[in-house]
Amino acid sequence: MMNDQPQEIPPLVAEAIALSEANDDPMASSLRTGGLLRTLAATKPGGLLLELGTGFAVGSAWLASGMDANARLITLEIDEEAAEASRRLLAKDDRVEVIQTDATVWLEEYAGPRFDLVFVDTTVIKFLRRDLLIPRLAPGAVWVSDDLTPQPKWNPTHAEKVERFLGEIGHEKDLLVTLLDWDSGLMIASRRNDH
Repeated sequence: MMNDQPQEIPPLVAEAIALSEANDDPMASSLRTGGLLRTLAATKPGGLLLELGTGFAVGSAWLASGMDANARLITLEIDEEAAEASRRLLAKDDRVEVIQTDATVWLEEYAGPRFDLVFVDTTVIKFLRRDLLIPRLAPGAVWVSDDLTPQPKWNPTHAEKVERFLGEIGHEKDLLVTLLDWDSGLMIASRRNDH
């Protein structure tokens, strides 16, 4: 039987998991999703990565563990306490910038280079404002979202949003989308180069 757990837990990831557990965060990325994020980050040497929804930095740490020395990660968190805790944890890695902000407002104002990989772990951008994100993806960029299969932590309105998202996302003309019924339920998409 195949073991689909990560072969190793990087030290920074272990620290982030401990921080997340200490703060009773039920939304932290799982080990399997984290291992995938690490691998995908490694496919973007020198890339500009974006995470929407830092939480307590578990996803950030996985992404950073796969990035090369020239890659850069911007991670956005609306909660001030979580952002500050993550900023302290990630301060040792100068490739990572934690910004305490509303991701919707930040994307509305963003005018920098397009992103090579995005981990979308917030609901508003994923479900309602994809129009802010898709134009900011470089051709060939990868977009990952998790938490797309039913979970006890969901409320009834969240389930409806996920159903609508799953019905809509495959029709985004600028994306090639794969849905995976694996781990917490994943979407992996790539920005087309022909639009």
